[in-house]
Amino acid sequence: MPRCSIVIPVYNRAVLTAQCLGLLAPRDDVEVIVVDDGSKDWTRSLLAAHGDRIRVVTHGRNEGFARSCNDGAAVATGEFLVFLNNDTLPRTGWLDALVDHADAHPRAAVVGAKLLFPNNTIQHAGVAVCQDGYPRHLYAGFPANHPAVSRSRPFQIVTGACMLVRRRVFEDAGGFDPSYINGFEDVDLCLRLGVAGHEVHYCCECVVEHLESVSPGRHARDRHNVDLYRGRWMGRVRPDDLGYYIADGLLRIHYEGHYPVGIEAAPELAVVGAEASPGGMETELRDRSREVADLLRENVKLRAELGRRSPDSEVLAYDRLRQELRKLVCESVPEGASVLVATKGDGALLRMGNRAGGHFPQGPGGVYSGYHPADSESAIRHLEALRCAGARHLVVPETMRWWLDHYQGLALHLADTAVVVAQRPGVGVVYALGGMAAPRPTATAAPQLSDPTTETVTT
Repeated sequence: MPRCSIVIPVYNRAVLTAQCLGLLAPRDDVEVIVVDDGSKDWTRSLLAAHGDRIRVVTHGRNEGFARSCNDGAAVATGEFLVFLNNDTLPRTGWLDALVDHADAHPRAAVVGAKLLFPNNTIQHAGVAVCQDGYPRHLYAGFPANHPAVSRSRPFQIVTGACMLVRRRVFEDAGGFDPSYINGFEDVDLCLRLGVAGHEVHYCCECVVEHLESVSPGRHARDRHNVDLYRGRWMGRVRPDDLGYYIADGLLRIHYEGHYPVGIEAAPELAVVGAEASPGGMETELRDRSREVADLLRENVKLRAELGRRSPDSEVLAYDRLRQELRKLVCESVPEGASVLVATKGDGALLRMGNRAGGHFPQGPGGVYSGYHPADSESAIRHLEALRCAGARHLVVPETMRWWLDHYQGLALHLADTAVVVAQRPGVGVVYALGGMAAPRPTATAAPQLSDPTTETVTT
């Protein structure tokens, strides 16, 4: 008995079907089932030429994606159903990757693939439910090897263009819903299985090229399908797109102790659509500029109101800390120096006059990493890498003073290899980073910020 049953629904486009079948190497543990959905070209003779290497289900008329897949699944004998569009070009190892992932994750009832456009950019790397409640392909247009699409993980939805489903689960769910017509069938199935307690996964190791734009009749019933989806799922689905952006480091939210929060978007997300006309792009940019100006005005009003109502609030106290820390750095660090700051994501702490401020810790491109070091060893390793890259000073604000107690190994490392050039109670401490270990004069590694004096050392 085969382990996998590959089900390929086809309607005309015999050339594409021939390409797809030509890439499926014969295997004893795999059966290939092609459902001819009423094709009017030479598809029938093409399938006949393959003989008993494939099984053929023939429809007298075009029944649509859902019925074709369901009829193919009905004659399948494999443990896994693998639904595959005929406008796909599977790459070496694609099927083994799907099966291996399913074997390694028994709770995953559905496993989807990484689908690429012919230009080697992402067409599908999981489907996210956006804040408006509608599903969209996540990271479409990203490079095929981008870190955000290069790890397998759960999703609520994956596309049916290349989708493994456990046959027993598929049968229990009643298969694809034929109420949808060439669109949203995969979305609906994944959501139904999720409600039933199953998991849906994306497998980045399974790579398939998808000629999506050539699928015939693909958008003919979009309005019908959207209305059906909205009536069945709107309000029941959980928006998750922002969670993926944050988890992948493409969207960062900085909590600075007050409203408004700081939001930092990676360039991949903050783009204006290239398909816009020059005039349309100018209009969009002008509208966005107006919106930003309005937001800035509201923020100024809110900050003024906060200051009027609570002059001793945490907001103003934190603003004073920023100012005092900036003054401390400007007094003790020469202009042009590279300064690392334990910011916890507050970009305002990096504004140190004519000095190059950088987050510590930081990720690619110098953006805040979004998390604290795992341990002292990780913190030291990261600090030394940044020092070798040119960082000359480290600033620990009073709000991050706990680091020097929690990361005791880091505190000892700083005592051995760095010099305290300035410290001020309630403000912070400034280190000059060095490479040579020096004897520690005392057993206390962390600087005593409670000392009422301010010490400045010229380096």
